[in-house]
Amino acid sequence: MHHIKITTPSRLHFSLLDLNGALGRVDGGFGLAIAEPNFQIIAERAANIDVAASVYRERAITVLQRLQQTYPFPGIKLTFESEIPMHCGFGSGTQLSLSIAQAVNMLYQFGLNVRELAQVVGRGGTSGIGVAAFDTGGFIVDGGHRYPEQKASFLPSSAVGDIPPPPILLRYPFPELPLLIVMPNCSRIYGDAEIELFRTLCPQPEWVAQKLSHILLLQILPALIEQDMNTLGEALNDIQTFGWKRVEIDAQGPELQLTLDYLRDSGAFGAGVSSWGPAICVIAEDIHRLKQETEVFLKTLPNGGTCFITQANNLGASVMSG
Repeated sequence: MHHIKITTPSRLHFSLLDLNGALGRVDGGFGLAIAEPNFQIIAERAANIDVAASVYRERAITVLQRLQQTYPFPGIKLTFESEIPMHCGFGSGTQLSLSIAQAVNMLYQFGLNVRELAQVVGRGGTSGIGVAAFDTGGFIVDGGHRYPEQKASFLPSSAVGDIPPPPILLRYPFPELPLLIVMPNCSRIYGDAEIELFRTLCPQPEWVAQKLSHILLLQILPALIEQDMNTLGEALNDIQTFGWKRVEIDAQGPELQLTLDYLRDSGAFGAGVSSWGPAICVIAEDIHRLKQETEVFLKTLPNGGTCFITQANNLGASVMSG
């Protein structure tokens, strides 16, 4: 095998479950793999590292250099045909790292599975949703990390070092219906700003984890299995109003909350911010009408925004060889 093309999903992360640790675990969470946006990367064996990408060249080289430290290989040529927007709530860092690691793994036949690749490139230290989205797609629930022996802080993956991805408790196919992704142009939370918010606002109260777990177990999961999108949407709306999700929304400024209010008032079953946003996943009965109306609304915001229609990815990343 000398030539492959990898296409990744994006991941939506609806909520972390426990930023308190009272039961001896932290993090945990649930989310969904979606078809677009995606990385499409052509990878070929090469004598050195050669990366052609519009945004991710330096980050890709850093991932490759980290891989070479553990699994030496002569080089690789990567050509990016599409890229996931950075710092928008799509989990681009995990999808980038895993797609590159999988390309090296397959071209040089190292025989590693996705969890092993994730640990090598330092992903999954907080959430397992992105790793599982790459591996299998679908709606995913992960069980967090043992606290404090496995993970002794509430910090994000980028700040916690070599921690393995958490166990996946549930993976379930999501209905094949259109989803609206709305992205108001507002601030981006990442790097030092993200670390500082985790450092200063955690631990969260124990009741937050209890309420989130109740919503997940007795509202979201039954609604998903029964394909009751109205109830699933109501649960997403509820999650936006308390706990860490409030921290994430408030950190972005007023445009994100204004957009959530607009979507709810315009007939959406529900709208949920992915991670720090600004990407919002919207479930609605007439998604195409709502997209047209939302495009008009976004023009009223100070910095505008974009929206597009996608659907769940229930397969994970795909690989075509040549």
